[in-house]
Amino acid sequence: MKVSKAQAAENRASIVEVASRRMRKGGFGAMTVGEVAKAAGLTHGALYSHFPSKEALSSEALAESFRQCHSDFSKLSLDDLLSQYLSMQHRDYPESGCPMAALVSQISQQDETIQEEFANGFDGFVVLIRNGLKATGRSNSDTRDLSLFAAAAMVGALAISRALRDAKPTASETMLGVVRRQLQRLLGSP
Repeated sequence: MKVSKAQAAENRASIVEVASRRMRKGGFGAMTVGEVAKAAGLTHGALYSHFPSKEALSSEALAESFRQCHSDFSKLSLDDLLSQYLSMQHRDYPESGCPMAALVSQISQQDETIQEEFANGFDGFVVLIRNGLKATGRSNSDTRDLSLFAAAAMVGALAISRALRDAKPTASETMLGVVRRQLQRLLGSP
């Protein structure tokens, strides 16, 4: 039975959303084609009618993850961005959060298309921070290095906090707070 264009678009969006959430929660290995198809209510064949390979699906899901992340964070002031990014909620719900901290250690093992998608997403995140710095009155010459430093500190702190969450919950929470406070002090109005 033929599927309408509207239904096909809805199916594709569902596949990408499921894949995006699974990838952020458990990494690329947790995003199996069979599980994504099943969770989206489709068959393997239906999924492959939208994506020629797991890599193509992974790339699209990663791009969608960054679109969601950038959209959510672009509405925030720099201080609110730091507070939300380096929060317990963001730590505890990676499936709906920024893909960088969830996937940073796996990207170098992925194909070039996925690596490029990650690099573009990282660049977009740095731009968000840089725009936030400019809004605080910082000069253009100040914002480049500071925004790169802040992005690395934020992603690293969140990734480490997630890694420590179960074994050392207090250290996990402390990591987020310390990095958030230090960045707020460093990046506040000049």
